Amino acid sequence: MQVQAAEFGQFMQEKGQVSVPCWLLQKHQALDIPPEELGYLLLALYQQKQSREEGSTGSGKEAYPEKRNPGDNPWMGWALEKGWATWKGEGDNRKAVFDPLWNKLYKVWAEEQEAAKRESIDNGMAAEGFDYSAIMKELDRLRGSLSVTVREKQLIQEFNIKYGWSTEFIVNFFRLCFQRDLIQMKNYKPLAAQIHRSGIYTLEGLTAFMSEVDWIGKQAAEIKRDYLGLYGMVTLMERDYYVKWHVTWHFGHALIVRAARESAGASNATFKYIDSIIERWHELGVDSLEASEEAIQNWREEKKKQGKSRNSNRASGRNTQRAADKNRTESPWDGFALKDRED
Repeated sequence: MQVQAAEFGQFMQEKGQVSVPCWLLQKHQALDIPPEELGYLLLALYQQKQSREEGSTGSGKEAYPEKRNPGDNPWMGWALEKGWATWKGEGDNRKAVFDPLWNKLYKVWAEEQEAAKRESIDNGMAAEGFDYSAIMKELDRLRGSLSVTVREKQLIQEFNIKYGWSTEFIVNFFRLCFQRDLIQMKNYKPLAAQIHRSGIYTLEGLTAFMSEVDWIGKQAAEIKRDYLGLYGMVTLMERDYYVKWHVTWHFGHALIVRAARESAGASNATFKYIDSIIERWHELGVDSLEASEEAIQNWREEKKKQGKSRNSNRASGRNTQRAADKNRTESPWDGFALKDRED
């Protein structure tokens, strides 16, 4: 019996083995391979091994009958159909390879490595006194649900690593944003960048900055409601317009109101329309209500001149046409009807 066992062992060794990574079996769900199809995959891997062996011995046998028709080899045909394998090469060198399968398996591994790296960073920040989980819990509490996205998690890391913000600073930043209805991802990043550029690192400075943002929101709401006749929350774009006028170009609220009054009655009265007025004033160097009134008067006179010029051109065109009609020679055939002609 022992002799037969030894012979059997030698026989099995001579027949060879098909190597299947345990990682592939562990991640078959991630690869979208049902358990019942693992057998088909194993048989396809065996067919590939046989092909290599027959090709290396130079037996001259057709390693893959499915080179002519994939259906001739059901297992390799199955692998090709499922996207586990693909053809490589042309002519007699054409062969099936399992690169798609190994690439998918590598992608699963790379994603898990990246997740482990992010977790290590989070743990490292917590170890250094940065409580990453406390910030996410506060965001969930402010929203009343578990809704922190992957992008928001990355943004929190950026606040800590790039800006050097502490846990307490970030928590208060989000609280102040929510108090001002700035609750969307697109609100956080530009505000944070502006705070960082302003050199604000204390809670007092943060509160003062956000109070200024709150004031800007109220002033923009006044322009929108009282002068444009529009209702609803002030959008991020409308707030940005006001920041440009007030912070970047240093226009006071009274001047902004004067520009808004000038837009009243326009069919396209919007923040963009007001922006076109203030931009013109900015180019002219307007810095007071008196200067704005002068700019408005000059603009109206310019428009009036342009209107007179257009009217003059139209009148000149009409006079020229009338003169041409008057000087036109009457035709000798006027009043001569063809039907009245006698043969």
